[in-house]
Amino acid sequence: MNIEDETYIEQLKEIKKEEKELLNTLLSGKSNQIDVITIERLKVIKEVEKELLERLITERIYLANTIKIDPLTGCYNRRILPKIREIGTVIMCDIDYFKTINDTFGHDVGDQVIKEVGHTILNNIRVGDVACRYGGDEFLIVFTTDKFDVIDARMKKIAEEINKGINLPSFNITLSVGIAFNESGEGIESLITKADSALYASKENGRNQITYYGEPKKAQEAEKIMKVI
Repeated sequence: MNIEDETYIEQLKEIKKEEKELLNTLLSGKSNQIDVITIERLKVIKEVEKELLERLITERIYLANTIKIDPLTGCYNRRILPKIREIGTVIMCDIDYFKTINDTFGHDVGDQVIKEVGHTILNNIRVGDVACRYGGDEFLIVFTTDKFDVIDARMKKIAEEINKGINLPSFNITLSVGIAFNESGEGIESLITKADSALYASKENGRNQITYYGEPKKAQEAEKIMKVI
């Protein structure tokens, strides 16, 4: 998982690995002196393992109490952001003409559109990536990778599924998208600012498109505009 308790999980894996090696040594029939040392070390490992598990449980309880899941979409809300550690690419998405959707079809339909967009995003990101309802009809996605081909393929698939899968009378649901690659080890807030700037450019240039922030090396070979209708 792309949050703090990943550290505890990795430590537990290492402890389990050492425990297995020590048990194999114990069962190999070496000298009694080695057996005593091995047994004592196993006792220490068990105590460390217990402590790590307690810390992990405490962290999970903390997350359950403080990091809320958006009830409408199933995505995280923005409280997850300080917990994200591995940041390859930050993406901001906005549902095009959402106010028109609410005004034309009503807020219940608007909520359903937001819900389905959130579910579509969740179904198309990878284990370790984070999807967040940033506010209103705006979503934020953090990919652990900064590989252009992965990001490009995922976002095109998300946009296509939203356009084809959410049906309103005489209205096509599309996304405007801004993408910022983490090319210099930046923090989450800086990358959000850049992705949001790119998102603004997508909206200003006609919506239903992707804009990459600046001239990222990862996107030099890419088309700037992504049409899905």
